Amino acid sequence: MAVFSAAITGGSVSIISQKDLIKKIYFPREIIPISYVTGAFVNMVLSFIVVLAVALISGVRPTIGGLLCLPVIMLVEYIMALGIAFICSALTVYLRDLEHILGILSMAWMYATPICYPESLVPEKYLSLYRLNPVTPVIDAYRDVLYYGKTPELSTLIYATLIGVVTLIIGVLVFSKLEKRFAEEL
Repeated sequence: MAVFSAAITGGSVSIISQKDLIKKIYFPREIIPISYVTGAFVNMVLSFIVVLAVALISGVRPTIGGLLCLPVIMLVEYIMALGIAFICSALTVYLRDLEHILGILSMAWMYATPICYPESLVPEKYLSLYRLNPVTPVIDAYRDVLYYGKTPELSTLIYATLIGVVTLIIGVLVFSKLEKRFAEEL
């Protein structure tokens, strides 16, 4: 979830923070949010060394299939975070107050994401709303590997991948549509 928080809060100001560069020369502006999310992603991958060590020390014995799924889950999370960063960074150029609103939304989204609680704690009448959270299948897949020591269900991985790809496509479309006037708006 840290990658998503960074993609939302930090990614939202990535274009604004590089306004002098954008005004002076033309280059593929997609590089700015990509570099920001990639930096957050590398930090997350390095942090996973500690997470895996803690899981092993606490007695979780992940399956080989589960460990092989971890890079796939991480890639899906990266793709989804990148799509979110594209959307947030492009919109924040035009709506400057969005930066502050996104910080609050990011915090609320973290509490709405099932990081510290399983699906079984969600009342039946709220399950459909719970499953609308696009990060839920990613967190469920991580939980399967790191908490339960099993391989995530294929349906969970496919659903997470679909959400990630759709988020990235929407992000690229929004960014490419709005980037044409970045220099004028900054």
